[in-house]
Amino acid sequence: MTSEKKDKRLIFRMQRNKSLMWGLSSINAIIMMVGLLFYMTIVYVMPDEILLIELMSATRNALFKAEEKPSKDRFLFVNCSWEKDLTAKVDTNDFVIGNVDITNRKSITQFLSLLNQKPDNHEFLLVDIRFYDKSEDDSLMEAEFQKAKNTIVSYHKGANNAPKYPVVDVPLGLSDLQVQELNHEETITLKYHLMQGDSLKTTPLLMAEQIYGDTLERGYFFSKFRGNYMLNGYILDYPIRPYDLFVANNYTYIQMHELLSMPPFLVEDFTKDRIIVLGDFEDRDIHKTIYGFMPGPLILTNAFITLEKGYNKITIGFFIFIFICFTFISHKALTFKDPITVFMQKFFESDHFLVELLQDSLFYLIYFAVMSVISYTLFNIHLTILVLSFYMYALEQGLLFYKEWIEEKDAESDKKLETETVQEDK
Repeated sequence: MTSEKKDKRLIFRMQRNKSLMWGLSSINAIIMMVGLLFYMTIVYVMPDEILLIELMSATRNALFKAEEKPSKDRFLFVNCSWEKDLTAKVDTNDFVIGNVDITNRKSITQFLSLLNQKPDNHEFLLVDIRFYDKSEDDSLMEAEFQKAKNTIVSYHKGANNAPKYPVVDVPLGLSDLQVQELNHEETITLKYHLMQGDSLKTTPLLMAEQIYGDTLERGYFFSKFRGNYMLNGYILDYPIRPYDLFVANNYTYIQMHELLSMPPFLVEDFTKDRIIVLGDFEDRDIHKTIYGFMPGPLILTNAFITLEKGYNKITIGFFIFIFICFTFISHKALTFKDPITVFMQKFFESDHFLVELLQDSLFYLIYFAVMSVISYTLFNIHLTILVLSFYMYALEQGLLFYKEWIEEKDAESDKKLETETVQEDK
């Protein structure tokens, strides 16, 4: 018996052994789960997946109102976009080359001074403002920051991903938003990572750690916080959107100059037991998200809400769901003649290469898309898994090609043997 025939019979024996095929499907499912967890740690997402995520989020949250929104008294949003001042701009040799507009330090100092009159009145203060250019008012502002409680100020990364710290000594949190390029002119903020690099904690994480007195336990694929396991990288959802601030007035949103013009007792009432978010909500710090354009401070707020409420937590049920789905689709790819493939072959009665390609590839895309919809509906986790459709299609086509190659070799061998037998008979 030739080796080709042995291989052919081995394939048929394996396919007839249901226990073996389900076992191999389970092994492949585990491999796919590891690949999925790794893929979700990186920033990149396929463009088709972005469209699917936008449709699912808009349908569930904007259309059917299925999301749980935070309390209206939880936050106070203060816009500092128009609190402008001029300061000297210097080059690398500290020579003055002109002026640059900055957020007015006097306004920030005045607000901090009001808060410090009763430092325990508010719950937390997030100042999402870049203090990168020096001002003659920095020392007074810095002194008020030193008195303030439960306060964090944004910083960002500069060249070569090195931290770029403010010119004032303040409590810091990394507020970088990891973006994905859609084209040469447009980017989108999609995935969020609670920690960036090896050890840089983001502002929302530091806020949650200080408020709840807990520390994130970081793992390779997922971490643990407040008893919940969560993915290190996940699609950020937005319980609070610009519509809630600018149109529906669901949350208190006020201009800085309006707040500073109030009597101290009203400022105390506005800030009592609230998380105060200061930043640019209307001018430059605007980013594209799955819900359209959104201010940077609001993105950070939503990242904090996601962490606080455990919207990004993963459960045993989630892993069981993923494992079952991956096992089933692996079994389809390994057996070739599963009921779905048989049905599609009857429905599309054609042996044309393009039709066969459409049958298999389209099925995998639809399968993983439905799987992502179910995951978001049941577990509130967007799955970026459409890329796995290419893996499954390649796996199935590779096995089919190998099987057909063996059958072709076997047929050639039988024909050759038949010819030799006829010649011997003559």
